Amino acid sequence: MKPLYKVGIYCRLSVDDANNHAKAKNYLPADESVSIENQRELLSKITMLNGWIETKTYIDDGYSGGNFQRPGFLEMMEDARKGVINLILVKDLSRLGRDFVEVGRYTDEIFPAMGVRFVSVLDCLDSEDDNTDMLHFRSLMNDYHLRDLSSKIKSVMLSKMKSGQFISYAAPYGYRKSDENPHKLVIDEYAADIVQRIFEMRRSGISYIKIAAALNQNGVLCPRAYLYQQTSKAACPFSDFWTLSTVKFVLHNEVYIGNLTMNCCGSRSYKDRTIVKKPESEWIRIPSTHEAIISNDLWEDVQRVNEGAKRRSAPWRGPQPKLFTGKMFCADCGGPMNSITQTRREGYKSEKKYVYYFCGNNFRSGFTTCSPHRISELAIRKIVMEEIREQASAITMDENAVLDKLMRSQTQYDTKRFECVHQEIKQLRRRLDELENTMSTLYENKLSGTINQDSFMVLIQKAEQERLTKAERLDTLLTETRKVEQKTAAIQDWTALIRKYSDLQELDRKAVDELIDHIEIKPCAVIDGKRHQEIKVFYRFVGSIN
Repeated sequence: MKPLYKVGIYCRLSVDDANNHAKAKNYLPADESVSIENQRELLSKITMLNGWIETKTYIDDGYSGGNFQRPGFLEMMEDARKGVINLILVKDLSRLGRDFVEVGRYTDEIFPAMGVRFVSVLDCLDSEDDNTDMLHFRSLMNDYHLRDLSSKIKSVMLSKMKSGQFISYAAPYGYRKSDENPHKLVIDEYAADIVQRIFEMRRSGISYIKIAAALNQNGVLCPRAYLYQQTSKAACPFSDFWTLSTVKFVLHNEVYIGNLTMNCCGSRSYKDRTIVKKPESEWIRIPSTHEAIISNDLWEDVQRVNEGAKRRSAPWRGPQPKLFTGKMFCADCGGPMNSITQTRREGYKSEKKYVYYFCGNNFRSGFTTCSPHRISELAIRKIVMEEIREQASAITMDENAVLDKLMRSQTQYDTKRFECVHQEIKQLRRRLDELENTMSTLYENKLSGTINQDSFMVLIQKAEQERLTKAERLDTLLTETRKVEQKTAAIQDWTALIRKYSDLQELDRKAVDELIDHIEIKPCAVIDGKRHQEIKVFYRFVGSIN
């Protein structure tokens, strides 16, 4: 029996010309465009002419062929794994990707393992016909094209940098791009005035954090929020307050004395887009490319202040990891909690160190946003230890009761509902098999002339509509059950883990890392003269329990 192919059409934006060999063989008209719409139209025609079922179209408009983390591509792969499609159809091999190694991995290993047929129209490649002798050669040429293109782009960008042209997507705070020449910076009067105030404050000896606090108290938008305000009508989705690091960056940026410093960072390679900082020897510095906001005298004065502050802080040892470092978060703003160690004198000669945690955003903004949420490590340690002992004891006494409670609270599933869902999944799979057999029979009857075209279209559309509805319902139920099974396994892992700590005497960093995902801290409140502060512990695997 001829297999029933459910086609996933994959289109990616391309500026390449169509393959001349394919044009010569009339696979594609000579005037055919390589736009997304024409890719889709061509592949739809191919699907119809072959008697396949066009199930879904996946589009990645504007995504590089060297990057396989494209939304349309990932959606297509997920549908292929679920069996929604079993044939992937592309215009040419470069649409799938331009990375030689990755393309080979998909065509040689992943697609065959999933039982998916792969067809590239213009390359005349079809995994079913075993005519893939040229596949790796074409893939290698596509990879070479990507590398060559990356090299040319970098060469052009470096040339522009060396000629003193500004090439970043956004102008630095205090400037805007010239309307006549987008590679030229001109002064933004409002933001430039703020920059001058920052430099004057620093020259007078005011610290970074106090400068940030003054700007926040006066309602001055930070650089990112100001840029968003100038370029978008929507509200800024990022934090709109000044921080210590933002002020420090402004005060060390040579752009404000008219110099451009570029090529400070870049990607590792044309395949790895991770941004890394380059050594200073590779930086490109071009003096006097635009009008300065800050005079050279003011710049030199401020740099002397900065150097003095740096020398004074040199002997100070930076913050050391504490018991809950990286685990504590502010429940209001979501920012990480910072730690500080304070020394208290106890008695005539003895001293004792205490660790406190406080909201990092509150500190970085000069105490103008959020609130401190201050809490001692001793208090958190005591609360967490008591909760761990309580949970471990409950599991030791009646593990099944704890498991049932966690399952109900975290999945809303019980045993009876789980059995009903599995029964429905079996029925849906049985019906989908029946529909596929029916559709296959209809195609055979059409080809043999048993039924006419009109009857075929009515029956096939009815069967396909029911198949899509059933398949969608099956996907929903499978997703639900998969999540429940994963959660069940996670709960069992957690119970096995926490049982080891039933006799916990001292909480150390190893236990914290093994048990706790994160802790949320609410601000302190005084009720009836007593201090109250809510702490919520989120455990690994299961999250919050109480």
